[in-house]
Amino acid sequence: MRNLLILAVLAAILIVVNALSGIAAEWHYVVPATAGAVLYAETFDAAPADWELYEGRLAAQAEDGALHIMVDVPQRSPYSTANPHFADFDLRVQAKAVSGPLNNGFGVIFREQDPENYYLFLISSDGWYQVKRSVDGDQVEVSTWIESPLVNQGLDAENSLRVVAQGDTFRFYINDEPVELCIPDDPSGISTYVNGCIGGQMYGELVDSAIPSGQIGVVALALDEPGVEVAFDNVLVFGPAATETDDG
Repeated sequence: MRNLLILAVLAAILIVVNALSGIAAEWHYVVPATAGAVLYAETFDAAPADWELYEGRLAAQAEDGALHIMVDVPQRSPYSTANPHFADFDLRVQAKAVSGPLNNGFGVIFREQDPENYYLFLISSDGWYQVKRSVDGDQVEVSTWIESPLVNQGLDAENSLRVVAQGDTFRFYINDEPVELCIPDDPSGISTYVNGCIGGQMYGELVDSAIPSGQIGVVALALDEPGVEVAFDNVLVFGPAATETDDG
């Protein structure tokens, strides 16, 4: 009887240890967002130790003082993230497409918890921008592609992207200018923009509490044609000011 009791206790301890191990594996330290402070910086002058780098037809490589994302497969969007996790942040990145079709997509991924949970802010080399979200693998267009003169078009045209996250509120900027999103009136509706937001409203900010924190990174998207290559540089993360203004 005593041996059975010992075995039962050991089994219970093993269950608790396994449960705690699972919790620990999913827990990540979130960098405190002190207003105005530099929380993170990477210039890619050397191969970064805390970013995902990989080779192949979908690749992320540090070359010539930038992080290059290569997409040689249509309808794919590889990305690379830095190790730190952030909740509130003011993220700024410089990006330019260096090869491939102008009908592409590239930008930042943020609050990325795993390959099925994240947000995306994308622009294209032919002058459009978009915001997407994936929750448990269900990816939706929060705001569909909208054409904007703020995007510097063409290959080797540099664009500055910025995302400010404060709690469940997000603001988006292209080349230091704020952009608006086409948000459907129906939360389950589809964002549709044709000379105006159809079935919804244009908003200067997104309010969404689906993903509270995660990693930041960069992403490139090939649509119908492969061969997209985008160079990213000067990733800066600040603590957002208590009250943000449009000119930051």
